[in-house]
Amino acid sequence: MATPARNRFKLRAPSTIDSVEDRIILVACVVVVGASVIGAIYDWPPTVLLPLIFVAIYAILRILLPLRGMHETLRRAQAELAALKRDLAGPGHQCTEFQRYPNNREFYGALKSAVLEEAQNQLDVWYVRQFPPSTLAQKEARQYFDSVLRWAKENSSRSVRRLICVNSDAMRAWAVEHYKQTRSVRNYEAHVVEWDIKADLLNMAIVDEQVVFLAFSGGTSQVIRGMSMDDPEAAKYFTDYFNQHWLTSTPLAKWIEHAARV
Repeated sequence: MATPARNRFKLRAPSTIDSVEDRIILVACVVVVGASVIGAIYDWPPTVLLPLIFVAIYAILRILLPLRGMHETLRRAQAELAALKRDLAGPGHQCTEFQRYPNNREFYGALKSAVLEEAQNQLDVWYVRQFPPSTLAQKEARQYFDSVLRWAKENSSRSVRRLICVNSDAMRAWAVEHYKQTRSVRNYEAHVVEWDIKADLLNMAIVDEQVVFLAFSGGTSQVIRGMSMDDPEAAKYFTDYFNQHWLTSTPLAKWIEHAARV
């Protein structure tokens, strides 16, 4: 097991601004104490002492509430805590971050954010359901499916692979429309997989072989719950599983061509 770095959480030196302000406060406190003693000796009126009182109150609050730079301090502490977890886990024992999404809106909202904000090179997405994406009522779901195509169009070096199933009339009609939307985008490839069981398969999305989103459909077309895991090792297992189906699937263009002849 890896040994955590010594003094990882040692206190950091304050910034230049904080250091200067701390010195000013220290000088102000000395001045306030000295002025209060002189005021007591010479019996100064209260109006003269009011500014000194305000300075003293500010100095006390500033000492008790050192808020400047707190956001950056918390960010550093969070990063250091994550690094410490990795060190304690050691090689082969990586901590996996799980997130659960209780409904369509949260699942597709998180997935859309992962595509637009995190994805860099590759998306492997799987949609094997009885109901096409166009039946989903939530705007987050529609935005997610739009975001995948937009993400591919923005950079030709990116790659999108989508597996779909066409074992219902609704999915067959959707596949034809989807082909029309995507056939001009060369870095977006859709394949058709065979799934004869009249039930949905476990659906997933893999972002850069790093993060996996899993979708579990429920009793109606609108019920989807899900989870995500940020674990490259686990993502590799799911990618291998995806590749197994990808290599035995039919390109959507070829399926369209065959369907037109039937």
